Amino acid sequence: MMYFIEDFSGGLELTYSRALFSPDSWESYFNYPEIGLGFYYGTFGNKDIFGSGIAIYPFINYNIHRSPKLSIKNRVSMGIGYATKPFDIETNTYNTVFSSHLNAYIGLDISLDYRISNRFSLALSATLTHLSNGAARKPNHGVNTFTAGFGTKYHFNEALTPILAQTTPPNSEHREIIIVGSVGRSQSTPYNTTLYWNGSLSINHLWYLNEKRAIGLGYDQFYSETAPHSWEAYEDSNGDIQFSSRHYLFNALFASYNVFLGKTTLFVNIGAYLHTNIDPPQPVYPRMGIRHYLGKNLIANFSVKASFFRSEFLEFGLGYRINYKRDKQ
Repeated sequence: MMYFIEDFSGGLELTYSRALFSPDSWESYFNYPEIGLGFYYGTFGNKDIFGSGIAIYPFINYNIHRSPKLSIKNRVSMGIGYATKPFDIETNTYNTVFSSHLNAYIGLDISLDYRISNRFSLALSATLTHLSNGAARKPNHGVNTFTAGFGTKYHFNEALTPILAQTTPPNSEHREIIIVGSVGRSQSTPYNTTLYWNGSLSINHLWYLNEKRAIGLGYDQFYSETAPHSWEAYEDSNGDIQFSSRHYLFNALFASYNVFLGKTTLFVNIGAYLHTNIDPPQPVYPRMGIRHYLGKNLIANFSVKASFFRSEFLEFGLGYRINYKRDKQ
C-alpha cells in the first residue's frame, strides 16, 4: 500500500456502553468491564484506490486502572466491516487489500478517561484496527490502521465510577465435551477465482479452571477444497493438476484456551496436523473465534482457521455441549 498512500488515515468512532456492578454477575470476575456497541468510519490514505471503511461491532472494555475520576482501559472489538472500494479486475486493480465489500473487523484499543464534571469526561486513546474478509475473496492482504484519538464522553449517570473489589472466581471441577460443525467458503489465490467449500467437525474436552476460564484438548476433522490449491505452489505445478476428496480431508489434535463472558465464550486453539495428503505450510495452525449459547446446550460458532498469520477461511456453525461432570451446589 505504501506506494499509493497520499495522506494520513482519519476517521470517527461512536460508542455506547454500560457497566453493571452486581457482585453476583460474571462481570465481577473481570473487575466490572464495560460492554457496548460501536460504529467506526475510517480512511486508508487514498480514497480513489482504497476508499474508506465502515464497521459496526460489539466490544468489551477491560479495566487496567480505575478510580472515581480516572480510568485506564483496554478494549477488544469484533464485528462486521464494509469497504467502499474493493479490488476490481477492470476498474481498481491497485487495491490488493480488499476484494469484497463485506469484511471482518477487529479492534484493539487502550484508552484513558478523566472525569471533568458529573456528566462529561475527556478521552485519549490509541487504537489498532484490522479489516479483511478472511480469504473469502482474494486478493486479501487486509489492512491494519493505527490511530491516536481525542474525544469526549457523556455519562447518563451523574455518579462517579464506583470502586468495588474484584471477585475471585471459585475453583471449578466442571467437565464438558463440546461438538461443533462449521462450514465456510474461500478463494485459494487471486488468480483462481473459484470459491471452494470448507468444513470442519471439532470435538473439544474442557477442564474448567474456574468460572472464568477453561483449558481443553480436542480433535479436528477438516474438509477443505481450498487447501490443496493454496497449500501447493500453484505456479510451480501443472495447471491441469486434479485433486480428489482424499486431498481435501485432513485431521489434527489441538489445545484450547477459553474465556467465559456470561453466555459468550472467546477461544483460541493451537493445533498440530496428524495426517494430510499434501504438505501444509506449517505443521501447526491457530484457530480463534467466539461461541454464544443459544439455549442451555445449543451453541452458535464463528471462527477463523489460519495458517501461521494468514487466514485460510472463515467458518460459521452450530454445536452442542455435553455436561458430564458438574460442580456440587
